[in-house]
Amino acid sequence: MQIHANPDPDVVVVLNADAPHGRQIVQILVRNGHRVVICGRHATDLTRMLHGYDADQVMAIAADTTDPRQLRELCRRATDRFGTVTRIMDTTGRQMPRLRLAS
Repeated sequence: MQIHANPDPDVVVVLNADAPHGRQIVQILVRNGHRVVICGRHATDLTRMLHGYDADQVMAIAADTTDPRQLRELCRRATDRFGTVTRIMDTTGRQMPRLRLAS
């Protein structure tokens, strides 16, 4: 199966990416050409997940996303690296806090 570059890729932040469903979601997003920021609480697990992915497409950030400040910082770093974050996905299904991401 040949995969072509997505002409209009999203920048997607995947929270709890180190969970089993998170890994599958990341694989699908990358396969479809999106730029993906993987997030979890443990840097070691995230570092392992980076293997096999191109640094132009995937980055990892360890953060506690139940803390609004850390979530804002995560989005800021993602934006600095890949441009505007277009989607945030939480693999646990938890309700996300409302944030004002633009300054």
